[in-house]
Amino acid sequence: MDKDPKRIAAIDIGTNSIHTIVAELRDDGYRVVDKEKEMVQLGLGSLDGAPLEEEAMERAVSALERMVAVARGWNVEEIVAVATSAVREAPNRREFLKRVKEKAGIRVRVISGEEEADYIYRAVRSAVDLAGSTALCVDIGGGSVELIVGTSSEIYFTASEPLGALRLAQRFRLEDRPSASDADACRRFAVQSLKKIRKRVRHIGIDMGVGTSGTIQALANIAAPAQRVLTREALVETFGALSGLTAKERVEKFGLDEKRARNILGGAIVLDQVMNVLGVPSVLACPAALREGIIESRLSQPRGRQENGASLRRASALALAERSACDRRHGQHVARLARRIFDQTRTLHGLSNESAELLEHAAILHESGLQVSDRGYHKHTYYLIRHAALRGFTEEQLVMVANVARYHRKAEPADGDANLSELSGQQREEVEKLAAILRIAEGLDRSHRQSVRDVAVRANGAVRFIVRTRSDAGVEIASAAKRAKYFASLFETKVRFEAS
Repeated sequence: MDKDPKRIAAIDIGTNSIHTIVAELRDDGYRVVDKEKEMVQLGLGSLDGAPLEEEAMERAVSALERMVAVARGWNVEEIVAVATSAVREAPNRREFLKRVKEKAGIRVRVISGEEEADYIYRAVRSAVDLAGSTALCVDIGGGSVELIVGTSSEIYFTASEPLGALRLAQRFRLEDRPSASDADACRRFAVQSLKKIRKRVRHIGIDMGVGTSGTIQALANIAAPAQRVLTREALVETFGALSGLTAKERVEKFGLDEKRARNILGGAIVLDQVMNVLGVPSVLACPAALREGIIESRLSQPRGRQENGASLRRASALALAERSACDRRHGQHVARLARRIFDQTRTLHGLSNESAELLEHAAILHESGLQVSDRGYHKHTYYLIRHAALRGFTEEQLVMVANVARYHRKAEPADGDANLSELSGQQREEVEKLAAILRIAEGLDRSHRQSVRDVAVRANGAVRFIVRTRSDAGVEIASAAKRAKYFASLFETKVRFEAS
C-alpha cells in the first residue's frame, strides 16, 4: 500500500490577519492543498506598548481553533505556528500564548523581525524568478514592515521597521477620509524611519522590487490588476482615489474587505515612501509570504540520509579543496560570483544548469594545484582534479571541471593543448565559455578579501559588469577587466566595468 504523503500546516499570526496553509511535501517541492485566512486584527487598539485587547485575543483564539481543526482534518504531521509584531511587542503576550495552547492545542513561537524577514524572502525566491537580480522585498504587515535585499542565493540586508498599515492608520487617523495634515504627518514619520537604512540599501544596489502581504496585493488589484507590477506613479494615483473616500465607500467602489479598507492608506503611504526613499521605481506583487516561507524552510531541512548526485558532487569537491589546503572562503566566493555572472549572461552563452554546476565545482577547486607548486599551479590543478576520482562525478564531468579550472588564468585554450584532446567539439566550446566566466570571477576576488560583494551584468549591446563592493576593490576591478578580454573576444562583444 502506498504511504500517505507528508503534510504540514504553517500558521502565520500577524497583527492584522491570521493565515494558514496546509502543504503536501513532494520530492520536487510542495503543493498547497488547503488554506484559510481571517482578518482578526489582533493588534487593533494595541501596539506601541499597549497590551493586546481582550476582544482581539478572543477573535484570534477562536480563529486559530478553527484553523487547527482544518489542518488536523488533513492528517498533518506537524503544525508550525509563528507570531509576529503584535504579539512580539505585547506586554501580555504570555497570557495570549497560554490561551492558544489551552484552547487550540498548539504552541506558538514568537519570532524576531529578522527571522520573519528570512521566512518571507524564502517564499519570494521560490515564487519569483529573480533572474540574477538583486531584489528589494517589501512586506507590509499590520504592525511592521520587513525589508530584505538579496539575490536568489544570498540575503545581504534585512530590517524590520514599526511601519505596519494598521499601526499607521491608528496613529495618524487614516481609517476614514483623512485630512491632508494627517497624511503628511504619516509620510514624514515613514521617511524618518527609512532614512537610517537608505544609505546601506542604496550602496548594495537594487535591480527590482518585490512586494508581499495583503496590503500590497490589494493595492495592486486596484492599480494594476493585469500586470501585477505597481509603479510609484500608479500608487500615488491610487492613494488619491482612496483618500477621498470613507472606508465604507472604499469597500463599495473597490471591493475591499471592510477591515482592509480602514488601514490600506497606512500601507499605501509606507509603500510609496519605501519606493521614494530607497529608489525603487516599481514593485512586483507576489502572492507568497511568510507561511510559504515556513514550508520552504521545512523543505530545505534534510529528509533522510540519502544524498542526491548534486550534493554528493559538491561534498566531494569541498573535501578535495580541504585536502588541497585551498583558501576555501575564496573558492566559494569565486564560485558564487561565477554563478551570478553565468545566470545573468544566459542569452550570450546558452548553457544549461548542469554547466552552471560544473562551473561552481571548477571555481571551488581552481587553486588546488597550489599544494604542488605556485609556479604554473593551474596546470597542477588540472591534473589533480582529472585524477581525483571524486565521488558523484562521471568521467566526462571530471574532464570538464578539470579543464575549466585549468584555464582560469594565464593562456587561453589552444589547439595544441594535450588536455583538450579528450573533449568533443561541443565540450570544448562549453569549457571555453565557462573558463571565460571563471577568469572574470577569479579576478573579482584577486586579493582574497571578498571586497567585491556582488556583480550585476547588463547585456544590452556592450556587456556591463556593475561591481558592488564592500570596501576598496580597485585591484579586483582592474584584474577582472584584464581577464575579461578573453570573454569579450569569445562572445564578440565589448565589455565595461563599473563600480557601484
